[in-house]
Amino acid sequence: MSKIEKIAFRPRHRRQATRRAEREEGLRTPHPARVARLLALARDIEARIEAGEFRDYADVARAHGLTRARLTQVMNLLLAPPIQEDVLHLEVLPGREPISEQDLRRVLQSLVWEEQVAMWRTVLEPISKKVRRLDFSGKIGG
Repeated sequence: MSKIEKIAFRPRHRRQATRRAEREEGLRTPHPARVARLLALARDIEARIEAGEFRDYADVARAHGLTRARLTQVMNLLLAPPIQEDVLHLEVLPGREPISEQDLRRVLQSLVWEEQVAMWRTVLEPISKKVRRLDFSGKIGG
């Protein structure tokens, strides 16, 4: 006496197509720009140093597994407050990042906030169409 069992197979390509669709959907979802995440990290580190969790940047670098040079690069992203606010609200749509860390380094050429804001405007001009939310006030201290 033979027993017949019904077995259902899902073709492999369907699973791959499902996974691919899920992955692509995730790519279409706006997410914070890389420079926004780095700036948030810099602000968090600064707050933790002020709170006494870390003694100095060298202590932070050891704890996060970074070189002191890389940590300095990240901490240098603490620009004028209106620029920080703009950067923190940047979202990436599908495609390339709208602003690179290198773009922000051009703004770092000056330590004067008013000059940083002027340089920030020149950085924004060519990329303003690539960002989802960019509500730049350009006001210093208010």
